Amino acid sequence: MKKRPEHITASGLQQAHLCPGSYHRQKGKPNKTNPLAEAGTRIHDALEADDIHSLEDESERDLAFRASQLRAELIDGFFLSQPLFDGVEINHIKEQRLDAFENSVSGRFDGLVIDEHRALLYDYKTGYNEPAEAKHNLQMRCYAVLVAENFEKVTEVTAAIIQPRIKPEISLVEYSADDLTKAKDEVQKILERAYEPGAPINPGESQCAYCRAKDDCPEASQLTTTLSDLQGDSIPDEKLPELLDTCRVAKKIIEAVEDRARTRLDEDGNSIPGYKLKPGALKGEIIKPQLLFNRCNEQFSILPHEFVEICEVKKGALEKLIKKVSGQKGKELKETMDELLNGVVKYKPNRPSLARDKKTIADSPKFIGNEVKRLRRERDHYKDLAKR
Repeated sequence: MKKRPEHITASGLQQAHLCPGSYHRQKGKPNKTNPLAEAGTRIHDALEADDIHSLEDESERDLAFRASQLRAELIDGFFLSQPLFDGVEINHIKEQRLDAFENSVSGRFDGLVIDEHRALLYDYKTGYNEPAEAKHNLQMRCYAVLVAENFEKVTEVTAAIIQPRIKPEISLVEYSADDLTKAKDEVQKILERAYEPGAPINPGESQCAYCRAKDDCPEASQLTTTLSDLQGDSIPDEKLPELLDTCRVAKKIIEAVEDRARTRLDEDGNSIPGYKLKPGALKGEIIKPQLLFNRCNEQFSILPHEFVEICEVKKGALEKLIKKVSGQKGKELKETMDELLNGVVKYKPNRPSLARDKKTIADSPKFIGNEVKRLRRERDHYKDLAKR
């Protein structure tokens, strides 16, 4: 595992912007991982080494292959729209960490192509999150600044997010020389606030999601206390939008607290007074259905059609089987699956889930108030720059 830098990184800049005090709170706390993040690391490593076939999981190979296709299309398209300079050799750099501003920030991008004074940098996103827009992404903005600071000839940077699981699969933003100057000032301002002793803590869904300090953050924990004071019918309807936002943060805090408690109790069963680890129930899985059918048939004369009635066929497993025996993939495989499943699948809706309505959220008083505050901050920020 790569050692985490002691300073703020490009990937943590958004968090530092939203919650300036999060940097000091997280110092010295270990990284936490999950299966999706580990899969992302394997895919990134395979793409860096151009060794996609080393990936054992077929879905990871497919995702890495699509990411490599998008990378090739991105680079070809960049130089098709902006032809190469005569006599200039393209410099393609992968997985390099750059730092700037006396090592107060660094970033490790996935790839960088430099052609005279122009640069194209790209970064893979292999998760299932909502589409990332490069234009508003502080990580990509910081990468662009790092490139401009470390390659003095570079005056134009195009930053791209490659996200093969999500549409659009590529998101681009272009930075001119003036844009890079403004971006540099913005990044430095965020860093100054975050490194300042006593920087304010501002819990929220985005900044708390991957915070390594959320399980013992008093300000974040206070959100759950606020919710515990509410009871059923006493919850005012006009407070629901604000309370739903609080719930989204509180769920992250609750999960982090419970995970930490399990870890402590696993290390020392007496570490948390009044609590213990209760063994999980054993969950059985039938792994040899053919053998089970043979036994049922021999002992009770159960027929194949009777046995099939109690079997559960998973669509994902069936699709893998059809793909294996037919060699089909893509559109052809989808059409085959649609044909096979026609008339044999019963659909029933799950309980409706709560989701943000992006079309109407801009009309909410809270959103408008936050936007006014943000615009005022930007106004004051650029006034300060003009005085310098």
